[in-house]
Formats: sequence, structure tokens, C-alpha cells
Amino acid sequence: MKKQFVFILILILTLSSIACKREQSTEDSNENNPPEFAMTAKINGNVFQANNPFGTNEFSNTNIFTYYPIEDFVLLIGRQGGTFGNPEIDIWLKRSDIVVGSYSIGATNFQTPPSHFIDLVDNSNNIDEYTKEGTITITDVDTSAKIVQGTFEFTTTQDPDGSSSVRVDFHVTEGKFYYKYE
Repeated sequence: MKKQFVFILILILTLSSIACKREQSTEDSNENNPPEFAMTAKINGNVFQANNPFGTNEFSNTNIFTYYPIEDFVLLIGRQGGTFGNPEIDIWLKRSDIVVGSYSIGATNFQTPPSHFIDLVDNSNNIDEYTKEGTITITDVDTSAKIVQGTFEFTTTQDPDGSSSVRVDFHVTEGKFYYKYE
């Protein structure tokens, strides 16, 4: 009877050890997989989940803005709903400044490009959104795999000079991004 008890105890401990190792292995492999969405946030409390316009978390080099030339900046596009989706959040990172750190964002005067900038485009209204202020935090950069990830939050206004009686402001919170870049 004692031999059976010892055998059962050893069997339980062995199976438990194998299960723990398998669970740890699964967790480790999940850490290396990209998230389902390249960019997530809350826009005025509403969930925003997006990939680039091609449906992946890879950098989209469709930068048509000469203000942020592609040779100097990486453009991370998060467009909810794919190619013709809406809304869209654009993050520009100066290639020489893709380093771990926290960066304050202010209104852009389009005289000198900042090293980091973020913008919201909402095509469901006829209003231009202007970034007022915010923060982009780069939490991890893998220069060999060219992966950048981090967090962001910012606010926008439709009326940067305060002259309009109608205002639509957006508050973007809990933003996260994970992108491969070229």
C-alpha cells in the first residue's frame, strides 16, 4: 500500500512539473508574437483597435507628406477598419530619435518638424482635428528586427485659435502601438 501511495505521489508531482513547464513555454512563445492589433486606444472613451491600412502591424511607407519625408521619418498608421476605414491615428517618429523615452507632443506650426508627432484623422465629420498636446512613450526598440512599441495619449481640437463657437475635441487615452518599420 505504501509503494502505491509513493508511486501515485511521484506520478502527480511529475505530471504537475510537466504541465508547469508547458504552460511557461506557451507564455514565453506568446511574448514573441505581435498583438492582434498594431494600435489600440480609447477615443473619447470608445475603443479603437487598428492595424495599418493593409491590415498588418508592419510599417506602411505611404507617407505622402513632404513635411515628414520618408527618408527621415517612420510613419505608423493605425486605421480602424482597413484600407477605407475610419478613424485613423498617425504617429511620425524621426528615424534618428527612435529610442526608448517619453516625448511631449504639442501643436505643430509646420515650420520645423518635431522629432515625434501624433495626429488623429476622423473622416466621419467635416472637421479638421488639430493636435493640442500629448505624450508618446517608446517602451521598446529592437533595431535588428526593426520593431518599435510604446504608448501614447493626446488631445485634439477643431479650433486651434479659439475663434469658433462650435468645438469638437477628442481625448485619446490608453494608446498602445507595436509596429515593424522599414
